[in-house]
Amino acid sequence: MFEVHLTKRAEREFAELPDILKQKFYKEFEHLSSNPFIRSQVKKLQGTENGYRLRIGRWRILFALFPKEKRIEVVDIFMKKGKEDYQKRKKLL
Repeated sequence: MFEVHLTKRAEREFAELPDILKQKFYKEFEHLSSNPFIRSQVKKLQGTENGYRLRIGRWRILFALFPKEKRIEVVDIFMKKGKEDYQKRKKLL
């Protein structure tokens, strides 16, 4: 089992989501904690050592995966609007 931690930025974004999305994201966090590699919507981000993204419709969850420590750190939650969204957020990873 992996531990899922949210950064302050991710917590703030999560708190602003509608309740329906919060429930959906919470289930996704549970799936990630059991096995982050089994989900087909999880992709490694190019140019990062341990950066990944999880796609949920138009929404994205950016996280850093630390397999030796069994830890996932969610750094941002956002609605994708264009390719430049990832470039802006890579520094968070």
